[in-house]
Amino acid sequence: MRTTVLALAALLVANLPLMICMPLTADPVLYDLQAKTALTRGVLYRDVVEPNLPGIVWVHMGIRSLLGWSTYALRGVDLVIVSTIALLLACWPVRRDASSDWQSRLSDARVPAVILFVLWCYFSMSEWTHCQRDIWLMLPALSALWLRRRQTLRVAGPETPAPRLLAWSLLEGALWGAAFWIKPFVAIPATAAILVSTLLARRWGRSLVDLTGVLCGGAMIGLAGTAWLMQSGAWPWFWEMATEWNPTYFELGRERWTAERYLSLNRRFYPWCLLHLVAIPVALHSLWLVGQTLRQPRQEEIDRQTLAGGLLAAAYLGWLFQAHFLQHLFDYAHVPGTLLTIALIATAWPARVDVARLARAGVVAFALLALVISPATSPERLAWWGRCLTEGSTPEVRTALQRVPLPNWQELQPVVEFLKEQDLQDGELTAYNVFLIHLYPELGIRPSTRYAFLDVLTRIFSDRSELIHEALRESKQRFIVSSLLENGMHPDDIEAAGDGIATTLPPAFPEERRHEFPYTQPIVFRSGQYVVHRVEGPLGPLNTDFHPLERDQLEERVVQVGR
Repeated sequence: MRTTVLALAALLVANLPLMICMPLTADPVLYDLQAKTALTRGVLYRDVVEPNLPGIVWVHMGIRSLLGWSTYALRGVDLVIVSTIALLLACWPVRRDASSDWQSRLSDARVPAVILFVLWCYFSMSEWTHCQRDIWLMLPALSALWLRRRQTLRVAGPETPAPRLLAWSLLEGALWGAAFWIKPFVAIPATAAILVSTLLARRWGRSLVDLTGVLCGGAMIGLAGTAWLMQSGAWPWFWEMATEWNPTYFELGRERWTAERYLSLNRRFYPWCLLHLVAIPVALHSLWLVGQTLRQPRQEEIDRQTLAGGLLAAAYLGWLFQAHFLQHLFDYAHVPGTLLTIALIATAWPARVDVARLARAGVVAFALLALVISPATSPERLAWWGRCLTEGSTPEVRTALQRVPLPNWQELQPVVEFLKEQDLQDGELTAYNVFLIHLYPELGIRPSTRYAFLDVLTRIFSDRSELIHEALRESKQRFIVSSLLENGMHPDDIEAAGDGIATTLPPAFPEERRHEFPYTQPIVFRSGQYVVHRVEGPLGPLNTDFHPLERDQLEERVVQVGR
């Protein structure tokens, strides 16, 4: 245990400065834009197009109101949330002496080991998985799962009166409801865990009271959120997005789910994806034990290990299902399931000495593999530790620490400085590509239209391209910034044109693209892949057929030419 604690301390010391200095990716910046809109009397969904539920925006509104708008603040909150999740997962396994007090749980040698591997796994992930909805909703979801575990024992026993039973279930339902507002797919693992709980309790009348409370608690949170949407004026715009835009959004997600992209995702998750090879059999065995319990006469007290293993297994398999079959194939959707594997394996730790010795050998072998492969323990990455402390999150530091190489912060910085000289106001800048959304907070201004992710929204909602084009025509935009790399040019062709400042497109830029938006507008500044256009004439048509490179392809291309 002492060795594990020392390893955990070393991991934290080595990685916390790096994690704080890593850049935010595009999604948290979009949530910040929405939060600022709502906090300054704007209207969500009307002023910024967003196909998702508003829960994460409410969270950002709270964080930014209390802690300000710095990247450090948001990343600090992210680390606190992930650390709390690690603690909840670490204390989930049951000691074999069946003691359930927190002092006993914290003295378990598995606690620091689970925290170590959970944080190690998270620190190994790209910035695209940080400060994301799927991670943050784990906090209310795991808190609800802890209440579900305690509630199962209350339902199964006769001691807890019905009003107290109802009160606890209302609180649990509120937590599930809060997680649902962040991302509704959490309903799948929640339903799976509640089903296992109800079957194990086998007290149908008391379970009815319990389930009623959970549903009412969730409904109260749902009504409170709906009331906020209606009071703020966002409800009709939210309803339009949910009923008219979202079907297209989710259909596209299914079309982009391919075996090639899934293999690419697992390459980025290696070696942590290997844990599923152990966790899935463990989860199925845990549910088998639940089934065995149900075949026996009902006992006065539920076996705590069976309960802990069954609930976590149900939540884990439910999480895997929704991440694989209901969501887009993005990295952040698969991080929670990967973190759950660590707690699940710890929960099923073998009792036999010889088997436990073999299991420890497997853990050591995996740790050695992760030590070699993981970015969290990479000497090249750790070499930036001192500069993180002395310089903070400078463009050079962000470029070195990011794993998804967009934006290129060093190439983007001259663009930021150029635009600062133009004295831009709200609505006078259009960031054409997704990863250019960072320009808005860097300059302290709002987008020219409600379509902040302009190129992606044009591609996904091609049937609404005229609506988007009209918004651009009627906007106050003075400048447009585009990324040649995100628009399909190979890094070799961009690099061949020179890395310095220019006012022309690279010679290899496709001629057929010059008549399309935004390349119909004169170029006044270019820094590497980033092009600044001054708006002076007809905009030209939007390209709705062009498909920008996937994130993994962008990363592979940049790595190939050596950024």
